[in-house]
Amino acid sequence: MKRLFFVAALALATGLTQAQNVTVNSEAKPNTDFSKYKSYVWASQVDNKLDPGLYFLNDLVLKKQVRDAVGFAMDGRGYKFTRQNPDLIANFRVFDKPATIKGYTNTGSDYFSAGEVQSLGDEQDIKVQPGTILVNLVDTKTDQVVWTGLASGLTSDNGFNRQQGKIREAVNLIFNQYPYRADKY
Repeated sequence: MKRLFFVAALALATGLTQAQNVTVNSEAKPNTDFSKYKSYVWASQVDNKLDPGLYFLNDLVLKKQVRDAVGFAMDGRGYKFTRQNPDLIANFRVFDKPATIKGYTNTGSDYFSAGEVQSLGDEQDIKVQPGTILVNLVDTKTDQVVWTGLASGLTSDNGFNRQQGKIREAVNLIFNQYPYRADKY
């Protein structure tokens, strides 16, 4: 009985320690009226099998887990998935290597896919650590990123932590910083 208690306590402590290592940040485009967004569609790279690029994790099982978690978060906030005239493009990337990506202050970003997002504004460097999930929501009418959230620190001794519970937890932590809902307006 004591041994079982010790194992349970150790598992809880390890889980708390791992949760503390996850860093979450988000940013909304200033002066954006989020009440006008009611629907979303996936970016083309989300529907593709593999992601081109040197820094992205090409793991189809992991990609499905992240997609399911992001979709659950969007659906849970009242957004409807539709391919016909959506308001937002939902996009994400999973980084398994450190990278510096180009972002733009207060406007869109074009580092995901040419043609999906137009870039305007002053460039800024965004440092991305291994074990990072980055989520972007893009306004389909302006082609600008209106909200970005990321969770980093999803690594273990064997690289990216692929546990389904950790993926869901990280995406939930990202969307906990997204205060908007489609069903409140």
